[in-house]
Amino acid sequence: MFSYQVLLWYQQVAFINLILQIVMLGMILIAVWFRLKASFRRHGTLMLSAVILHVISFLLVMGPSFLSFGSSVISQPSNRRSAITLAHTITGGISIVLGVWLVGSWHLQSITQICMKRKPIMRITITLWITALLLGILLYMLLYTTLL
Repeated sequence: MFSYQVLLWYQQVAFINLILQIVMLGMILIAVWFRLKASFRRHGTLMLSAVILHVISFLLVMGPSFLSFGSSVISQPSNRRSAITLAHTITGGISIVLGVWLVGSWHLQSITQICMKRKPIMRITITLWITALLLGILLYMLLYTTLL
């Protein structure tokens, strides 16, 4: 009975985290809209907020989750779940590092030319983050639903 309650708790936490990730996607889309409207400070502030939420989510949910069953990923690398977990971990990890670096180097500057030089890195970061999000949704479906 205890293991079922723990599994149910993990599933609830994973679902809340999934919803949070989708909310962060909304924040990022709004931030892109701000950038298109040349409201660079709002864009940067919203991106900073999304990155902070992402780091917190990683530290509280995704990191510990990976550590709890990461050994099975290494011991069974040909397993579909392991491959998706590994791809999710790599794309998500790189996107967190790049996101932290981008907002950390921005420092709420008013000079937009500095940010414009980093536009290719921003595009790579958002592509990796969306890829990690899609892989995370797929992983959630594999772990907690009967859809796959």
